[in-house]
Amino acid sequence: MVRIDRKSSIESEPRTLGFDQIQYAREAALYVLNTRTIEEAMTIFMKGLEPVVSSTARHNENTMIDTEEEELESTEDQLRLPAGPRDIASAPF
Repeated sequence: MVRIDRKSSIESEPRTLGFDQIQYAREAALYVLNTRTIEEAMTIFMKGLEPVVSSTARHNENTMIDTEEEELESTEDQLRLPAGPRDIASAPF
């Protein structure tokens, strides 16, 4: 008899960082920002990143652009960002 290994869909989800891990990452990012040039910092932060490939079939470039513009407009309507300066160390999070 063949056994089927099953796993919950939650196990395939990305792990969430704990508060202490987020705080450590913020402190490390601030250290890099304070001790390196902006070019060096960007290289450090971007290292290992890969472009996201869309799974949407592209029949026509214009169709995709229209859809993206509509999505952006609806997102802008829903976003209500607080006024004032933002903490740069928390921007990626």
